[in-house]
Amino acid sequence: MTRSLRKALLLWLLLPAGLAVATFLPLAYHLIHQPAMEAFDQALADAGLALVPHLEVSSGEPRFVFPAAAEQVLRTDRVDEIYFLVLGPGERFIAGDIGLPHAAPDKDSNSESDDGERINFDSHFRGHPIRVSTLRRSIAGEPFLFVTAETTRKRDQLRVDLSFALILPLIFFAGATGLTIWFGIRHALLPVEDIRAALQRMGHRALQPLDSAFAPTEIRPLVDEFNLVLDRLDQASAAQQRFVANAAHQLRTPLAGVRTQLELLQGETDADAREARCRQCINAIERLGHLVNQMLVLLSAEPSGRHASLNAPIDVPELIRERSPEWIRLAEAHHIDLGFELQAARVSGDRLLLGEAIANLVINAIHYTPANGEVTIRSRQQGNDVFIDVEDNGPGIPPEARERVFERFFRLPGTGGQGSGLGLAIVREIARGFGGEVQALDPAGCRGTRLQVRLPASQPPD
Repeated sequence: MTRSLRKALLLWLLLPAGLAVATFLPLAYHLIHQPAMEAFDQALADAGLALVPHLEVSSGEPRFVFPAAAEQVLRTDRVDEIYFLVLGPGERFIAGDIGLPHAAPDKDSNSESDDGERINFDSHFRGHPIRVSTLRRSIAGEPFLFVTAETTRKRDQLRVDLSFALILPLIFFAGATGLTIWFGIRHALLPVEDIRAALQRMGHRALQPLDSAFAPTEIRPLVDEFNLVLDRLDQASAAQQRFVANAAHQLRTPLAGVRTQLELLQGETDADAREARCRQCINAIERLGHLVNQMLVLLSAEPSGRHASLNAPIDVPELIRERSPEWIRLAEAHHIDLGFELQAARVSGDRLLLGEAIANLVINAIHYTPANGEVTIRSRQQGNDVFIDVEDNGPGIPPEARERVFERFFRLPGTGGQGSGLGLAIVREIARGFGGEVQALDPAGCRGTRLQVRLPASQPPD
């Protein structure tokens, strides 16, 4: 699944901002709307309270003396219609607008009370929604009810104005925030785009490290690691070019020899000479086949050469015994005393490759040890490491060349034999693939060669 860093940043920045706006809008509306509605209710209640002084009780009869000018002032409003009603004991009509609602509906969620004297509620009168405020007062020992009401145009208009006053700035704020986040992310990701452009311009034959000095702190470690990868690729490419050049040289030599012998064979009339030249051609072809096989093994030993599913537990002494017959025959042909000192040791990995690594060490030792010499193969497990040693009493390896002998196609000057120079390079690649190493050490008898492979053990010793 393809993931976009830009989309992820936008999601994680815009989503909380959107949730904050969605939470803030109703909260701000409530905090502003509620005090405004309470102010309107208080003004309506004050109008009802202003009616109380105009009610008089004389000889037990209530009289509501409300001058026309005062009534006109009460009813004057540029937006809403104002109504009032005065009721005596037993809800007896005294003055005002007959039929004006004065009792709050049961369980009305909009009704409010103040010490049992004032009640505010919503209702309808003459086909219009109204807000009603009732006030109870006791005059001359008799209960009276003063009712004031007004239509809800101001309240409705306030709701509309308040919604616009909140929503429009929030829309502008949300838009400005979204654009700021968008351009901010775009600007912040410009170094990544610069890196992409630099990689696009980079050719496979001209790998240049990226400049991490101008990279943001967060991606600078990524750039540094990428530069290390480029350096490893450059080294691998150079090694591959050297390998191809050396391989071409190594292949060209036996092919040229075979061609020369075949050309001479065409004009050869002596049977013995023809047989000798044929034998030389066969030997050259055998060396060529051996070289090709070594190159294929080396290719398999590289990290990407074999599949990880081939890894399995390996009993090292059992593997050596399994491959030993071919080494014994070779040692007998060269008059070499081949010995084994095998202790229990187990590793995990590719059985075929480990067998090839040990075989290269043994065959190398047999080829470079003079007749009547000795070659000893040892294995042991010590702690979490397994050691495989192949020691001979041949001419040995000079200390200054003990690292170079593991290079591809390197052979010690003045040595005989028909080796390809790949045997120890193969051993090193296989050891690295197992997570281990190979090195040339001083032999126990201070004469000859001792090559030791150290590999991680698959389990600790008993």
